[in-house]
Amino acid sequence: MEQIPLPVDRARAKRPIHVEFTPSSFPGQRFAVRFNWNSISGHWTIEIEHLRRNFTVTKSMATPYRPYSYLPYLVFVLADTAGEITEVTPTNLGDEVKLWVLPGPSGQQEDE
Repeated sequence: MEQIPLPVDRARAKRPIHVEFTPSSFPGQRFAVRFNWNSISGHWTIEIEHLRRNFTVTKSMATPYRPYSYLPYLVFVLADTAGEITEVTPTNLGDEVKLWVLPGPSGQQEDE
């Protein structure tokens, strides 16, 4: 399980967040995650994209504990370590709520 760092200051200011990364469990594959604050609904939206293939994994409301799967290779999830968060807010995104990347069924090691 790998944590993708998110800028807490931008989240608290409800400013757009754009982070690009290469997961250690899927080397050579670059992804982008974008968060945008929707002031009408009062929720964060999340977009995860595989940059090399121009493939959108998700573009939806950011929901804690919901798995966002990239085919059978990776699973992205927003979660807090205590397991107590019920929604993603400007005050908890990047601080309590973190973006995690886990290998999917095809990306796991044989002994896992």
